[in-house]
Amino acid sequence: MSELYNTFHSHFDVVSADTVGLMETAFRMRYQVYCLERSYEDAESFPDQMEIDEFDMHSAHSLVRCQRSGQYAGLVRLVLPNPVDMDKPLPLEKFCHSAMQKAGIDLSSIPRDRMAEISRFSISKELKRQCAQKSAVSATGDVVDGVDTRMTPQIVLGLFAGVVRMSAQNNITHWLAVMEPTLLRFLSRYGIYFQKIGPVIDYHGRRQPTVASIDSVLSGIYAHRKDVWEVITDFGNVWPLDKEVKHFAMP
Repeated sequence: MSELYNTFHSHFDVVSADTVGLMETAFRMRYQVYCLERSYEDAESFPDQMEIDEFDMHSAHSLVRCQRSGQYAGLVRLVLPNPVDMDKPLPLEKFCHSAMQKAGIDLSSIPRDRMAEISRFSISKELKRQCAQKSAVSATGDVVDGVDTRMTPQIVLGLFAGVVRMSAQNNITHWLAVMEPTLLRFLSRYGIYFQKIGPVIDYHGRRQPTVASIDSVLSGIYAHRKDVWEVITDFGNVWPLDKEVKHFAMP
């Protein structure tokens, strides 16, 4: 059992937002990040201070909780296939349609009921600060007083663990995501690679559309950062390693 695994589980929990109360917590955190901290969405459009959109009717959410403070510091949404209309576009398909067409991107080979989109991948600066008042954790697993920025890698891995869990629960095999280039570079440090599709677009800032086979991503993590794989799959209990691709390595 790696130091990274022990450190993460000593300080954080990954929580499924599977109750009304936890869903409201997720929506309020989205309001905090997307409306107040980053101004991506108009705060006045959400008088109840819960940021909700059309995709939440068929989505799942996970939260990362700081054990010592009980504060939720990060959240992520997985937009699932619409059970009423499987052909309804996911957010990437809706907002990047023109760019994908120009780039000749075709996702038709992926079964619609097995494809979902990673969305609202968020860490609140304010809530992370509150969490850090109790304890801060560095990327190497040391407890460092007063350095809240060092909590970010742990929270990111927790969010990614939530994505893997939600995908397993919903029989998803492929991910779409529109990510900041800086986040993609950050993830690559931990052996997490996505395939870029099309050019960088202007959507809430510069964003890169991506796609990924979950088996391939997790096998790449196993090859490059087994300690990270242990955290996000719980030693393969959440998502067993595919023997056919376990030696896969992304460039």
